[in-house]
Amino acid sequence: MTSSQHVEHHSPGLLLPRWPHARYSIDRRLQWPLAIGLALLGGGIIGALAVAHLLLAVAVLLAVPVALLILVDVRSGLWCVLGIAALLPFAVFPVKVGFTPTLFEFTASAVLAVWVVHSALQRNRRWPVHRAGLFVVTYLIVTLFAFVLGLNRGYTQQTYHDYAKFLLASLLFFPVWTHLVSRDDVRRLLLVWFGAYGAAAFLGLALYAGGPSVTQAILARLIPFGYPSERIVRYIEDDPAKPMRLISTSVDPNAFGGALAVVLVLAIVQCIAKHPLVPRWVCLGVILLTAPAVLLTYSRAAWVGVVVGVGIVALVRYRWIILPGSLGLVVVAALGIGSGFLQRLLLGLRLQDPATQMRLVEYRTALEVIRRYPLFGVGFGAAPTVELWTGVSSIYLTVAERMGLFGLGMFLIVVASIGTLGWRAWRRVQSTPDGDLLLALLAAQVTVLIIGFFDHYFVNITFPHMVWLFWLLHALILGQSLRVLTDPS
Repeated sequence: MTSSQHVEHHSPGLLLPRWPHARYSIDRRLQWPLAIGLALLGGGIIGALAVAHLLLAVAVLLAVPVALLILVDVRSGLWCVLGIAALLPFAVFPVKVGFTPTLFEFTASAVLAVWVVHSALQRNRRWPVHRAGLFVVTYLIVTLFAFVLGLNRGYTQQTYHDYAKFLLASLLFFPVWTHLVSRDDVRRLLLVWFGAYGAAAFLGLALYAGGPSVTQAILARLIPFGYPSERIVRYIEDDPAKPMRLISTSVDPNAFGGALAVVLVLAIVQCIAKHPLVPRWVCLGVILLTAPAVLLTYSRAAWVGVVVGVGIVALVRYRWIILPGSLGLVVVAALGIGSGFLQRLLLGLRLQDPATQMRLVEYRTALEVIRRYPLFGVGFGAAPTVELWTGVSSIYLTVAERMGLFGLGMFLIVVASIGTLGWRAWRRVQSTPDGDLLLALLAAQVTVLIIGFFDHYFVNITFPHMVWLFWLLHALILGQSLRVLTDPS
């Protein structure tokens, strides 16, 4: 078979063309004109800004190679989105044009635009088709429908802006699915993923070691770029008498803990795998950085998610880690190491601390909202009555109260269809490098879904970088599963 031929393999409900191993870059006719024009524009802007604001000039200087990476290849553009999500998820351009654009949405928009242009230029290219992709489209349409239904419920300009970022983050599912096809593509992405969040964890640990004063002084420098000027240093239950929580540059310790939990599970599973896609020394380095960082976020949902994700891997594939892992936990508990973490976890399990009690109130209120507005929810604005509110620490209840039970049903269908497809593919190739990759991705999915019982940021419109991580993970599972299931060998 020549490299220009396409072969389709059919299975029930499944269609995926096998593409040749080609470079998926923007059309050669556009590369150099765009690159030269961007370089000239960037140089002029940097020269003008250097006179006025050195920090801003440096930021623009860094933005130029990022923009070039986005223009050259969709895949390298996705690396840039991932890096910004890890290191500067809330940074904005220090200019306002009706609204203040964030670096994340600017980069995501550019990647989507390049993806659309690239798709138009390659008209003879066959695109993957699977019902799970149609389910994702349907789910996003339901979110739009719920958003429109809630227009009379106190939407502000920020609400429109946040929902637009939410859609951008969700739509990145499709470039990931269509362009990160081969194992090499995924390996490169994992290296960027590990490197970006490893750097974020290292920065967070350094700030934590410096204490509240150093954290306050360093993170305050990000205020001109959209970072908060209040509650810069975060504590358990916002009480300075209690331990400080690690946040790095992610503002919210729970969200940062969730992002690190996903990376930690991926790194652990790759580290113990018989056929790791990422070198073990890289995985070990990421584990040594992210594990203490996850603990110091004091996010109990992240802790539980990591334990369940790794536990699933131990049960279905690598049972040898159960004994040393259990012995390690017993020794740690016996020596009193980490007693503060254990105490915090036990308080949550006993429903005794204020944060857990507040969550129980949120759950009861969310169930009342769902009871009153069961079909399509209340949209993305304020609650319809003064005695109700819409904030709840659960992705499932958040989706149900915002988009109704219909939206929750579509969300669960998306997750279940991709998860079951991944499981089928893993069962087929479990003793191969593809099997170990799929096992890591599925374990990370379990981690996300467990965290989702106790927190909401993976579907919250004010955390688009976390929404992006959710869809990135599911797009990788879908793409790699289809590749495995359509491989004739």
